[in-house]
Amino acid sequence: MAQNLSQTAVAPVQETSTTIDSARASTKRDDGYFNLLSYIVSNAISGEVMAIENYSEMVHLMPTVEAKIEAVHQAKEECKHILLLSKLGTSLEFGVARRIVEPQWNNIRKHFSAAVAKRNLPACLIIQDLMTETMAILLYTTLSKETDTDAQTASVASNILSDELEHLEIGTKRIKALLAEDPEGVHDALVWAHHRVMPELFGMISTSCYFLCDELSLDCGSLRLDSIKTDINTLKVDALQRYIQTLDGVGFDPSVTNPLIASMSAYEGMSRTLVGFPDGTACCSPEGSAENGKCC
Repeated sequence: MAQNLSQTAVAPVQETSTTIDSARASTKRDDGYFNLLSYIVSNAISGEVMAIENYSEMVHLMPTVEAKIEAVHQAKEECKHILLLSKLGTSLEFGVARRIVEPQWNNIRKHFSAAVAKRNLPACLIIQDLMTETMAILLYTTLSKETDTDAQTASVASNILSDELEHLEIGTKRIKALLAEDPEGVHDALVWAHHRVMPELFGMISTSCYFLCDELSLDCGSLRLDSIKTDINTLKVDALQRYIQTLDGVGFDPSVTNPLIASMSAYEGMSRTLVGFPDGTACCSPEGSAENGKCC
């Protein structure tokens, strides 16, 4: 199923003009808004396709039958998300691509597959259940605000958000259990995954693209995030805060996570201020400081 979805691009199914006109009219939005939704929703679908492939690929690494079943169920829910997002595009008459287009998603898949090949379950769980799910939660939280989007989009996003929050909770429990058994190995997996995956995920917090705009016949230069009452810097700050919360929620050692967060200042479009360097000094959690070597 994952392979078929990742190789298929679909345009919205044509409905009666009365139905479409009514759905669009109820949003009171211009074409620029729907072009932005087309871009964002297509990227969201790419993430869901990747999630299906990731969960499917790591099932055999799961330690128990129950865990294998749970991973398959998560993949099934990601399939449901693709259908919901595709239906939203049909209802509001904007195009969606139902396959992975942008190179960042393919790069993350390659890193995930490399972790599977090494039988590195902690790295797989960190990539999919923590990193990718945290970014998905940011996306669907942003779209779920009816005052910023529209009632139909907000409803679909809220539905999916509920599942993604559950997936993050499942992943947090999984990693906590592994962390208790092998803290050094799990921290090594975090460092390995962070430096490979987080630059790709943060690189997609943008309205510029490589191929997706051409796929959707959109002018990326015309996409304006203020159509949903936000901007790139706000999204990057929110993404960073959610990522830090995820790491803290698992209970990773701050002496490991603080340097990782600090390294994100080198990402394109990430200023030192965004990662906690307002005056050029290192950011530290209460557990550590730059002086004692436990931070940045």
